[in-house]
Amino acid sequence: MRIEYWCKYCKHLVGEVNQPLWSYADAEVLLGFANLSPVEQRDTIDYNGKDGTMYVKTVCDYCQDAVESHPELLVEGNPLQ
Repeated sequence: MRIEYWCKYCKHLVGEVNQPLWSYADAEVLLGFANLSPVEQRDTIDYNGKDGTMYVKTVCDYCQDAVESHPELLVEGNPLQ
């Protein structure tokens, strides 16, 4: 399984994990996603069953710094606007 982490604001690839022997359930448990509520999982994780890639929405360091310095940017929905 391939797990890709993407910034939910700027849409840049933050990182990736390749674990060919993992199933979706393995990734869910080993990466802690099983601890999320169903709503949080739906908002955070997308899964492409055809190629076995899990896409995880996160926040990159750049966007995190921007939000911490200027929290009003969250009103716009995207700190890079």
